[in-house]
Amino acid sequence: MPSKSIIRAGLVIFDDECRVLLVRHADGKRKWGLPGGRQREGEAAWETAIRECQEEIQVAMHPADFTLSSIYYLSGRNAYVFNFKVTEWEGTPVPDGKEIDEVGFFSLDQLPSPLSKFTLLRIKDAARNQGNVILRKYCVKS
Repeated sequence: MPSKSIIRAGLVIFDDECRVLLVRHADGKRKWGLPGGRQREGEAAWETAIRECQEEIQVAMHPADFTLSSIYYLSGRNAYVFNFKVTEWEGTPVPDGKEIDEVGFFSLDQLPSPLSKFTLLRIKDAARNQGNVILRKYCVKS
């Protein structure tokens, strides 16, 4: 019997200058990434994205203020990642100090490192998105 699929959701947040908000994770390789995380039982993907954003960087938003830009299937992990593009939110991004230790807005041609290829793909897909949802199968090691 196949294992249960994992659902993750993230936000690609753009400011008025078309810069993307990135968060730096406090653990592991301390990579830069997008706010988001794993779905809890009973949550819709957009609810996961909203909750994670509030927990990680103390920013609030409403589903009417963002659009689904892409869905990825991570073949090596039996996981789906829902990516939402955001241009409206409430509050000032502040790291929670536990999961996230730094936040910042970056122009698309000056992104920080380390940044995974998958995160870069998600940013580029959201930046190009003009209303159609992008569906991609992305191969990752399990």
